[in-house]
Amino acid sequence: MESLKLKTKLLYLLLSVALGLLAVGFVGYFNLHSMKRNVDTLYFGSMVPLTELSSINIAYHHELESNVYRWRDKALTDEDFARNITFGLTNIDQLWASYRSHHTRPEEVPYIAYTDGRIDVMKRYFEDIRTLAAQHTKASSVSILTLSDNITSIHNTIAQLISYEIAVAKYERSITMNHYEDSLMQLAVLLSIILLGIMTFAWRIFAQIELQQQQLVDSTQALQHLNTKLEQASYTDTLTGIFNRRYFNLVYEREFKRASRSEKPITFIMVDIDYFKPYNDTYGHLQGDIALQNVARILKTSLARPGDFAFRLGGEEFGIILTDTDAASARQTAERLRFNVESLNMEHKGNKNTGIVTISLGAICVTPTMSMNNETLLHTADTNLYAAKERGRNQVVFTTTL
Repeated sequence: MESLKLKTKLLYLLLSVALGLLAVGFVGYFNLHSMKRNVDTLYFGSMVPLTELSSINIAYHHELESNVYRWRDKALTDEDFARNITFGLTNIDQLWASYRSHHTRPEEVPYIAYTDGRIDVMKRYFEDIRTLAAQHTKASSVSILTLSDNITSIHNTIAQLISYEIAVAKYERSITMNHYEDSLMQLAVLLSIILLGIMTFAWRIFAQIELQQQQLVDSTQALQHLNTKLEQASYTDTLTGIFNRRYFNLVYEREFKRASRSEKPITFIMVDIDYFKPYNDTYGHLQGDIALQNVARILKTSLARPGDFAFRLGGEEFGIILTDTDAASARQTAERLRFNVESLNMEHKGNKNTGIVTISLGAICVTPTMSMNNETLLHTADTNLYAAKERGRNQVVFTTTL
């Protein structure tokens, strides 16, 4: 009898849930349907082709026009210029081919054909300039006025195509709205089927409550595990894989207070990659990212103790925290970090001192007191880093007093 009463109560609860589900379904539908419709219209009717067309415009400016100016200013050799022009033209061909692979309506053909012709004209124009570079012709022979006119012309042509794509997106939205009533009826039928299914399998659901409860416990444990991994990810720099500035703030405050209480030394090392801006200008930001990753890897693998931490503080700046380490050992560690990065032998033409990638380090090792300001330690390390740069870089400036 008690079991029957429990099942009756559960049935009433299920009915309430079903009615609530019905109400939530309709309310949620109106919101989700509107959102999905707008997203689909934006993405399929506008975003993909607009992104490709915009990328073509950007490529003409950054990969072709800017390279001509750099070549004229002798910032590029003839060989590098020709290679950059080839890369830019290839990129534009791929973007244009991708755009043309989309569904084409009959009314689009004149727009696309005209733009295709303009792109071919621009391709021949830049191929002619590339030939001049290959023949080591003076860059001044290229007319800046003609270059500007051509770039403006192709930009205007692509802008017209972009305007057409926006008009197509608006048209697609109007078509979608015309099918709204049919979609609403389909949803009503689907919800009715779902509700009927819930009522049909109600008693089977009751029999599986215990099993589902155990599954819920397992899912909760899995979710806790995922939350732990997510928390760890929030403390990691996405580019280099070492700890980020956020985690540095937590660890530094914690270890500084711990060192103050235990009266044990703590070392902070500020690290900066020498002449990193010229490195990016010479080799590009992609290669610059690789250099950051290599330096971060060396900094991390050079620290063997669990109480030593490596962080990326921002840009090309890194921080090292060494706990419970005397001044002599801390100095050796800083020198080892400098030597290991130098041993990578990564080419850096902008570093006139060594011709390879190097780092400068400013380090401070003290036994803090409870009255000591932890910002002073950071300021001293930064001052030492500045001194290392002033003395010629690729060196360590180490002090034991604030």
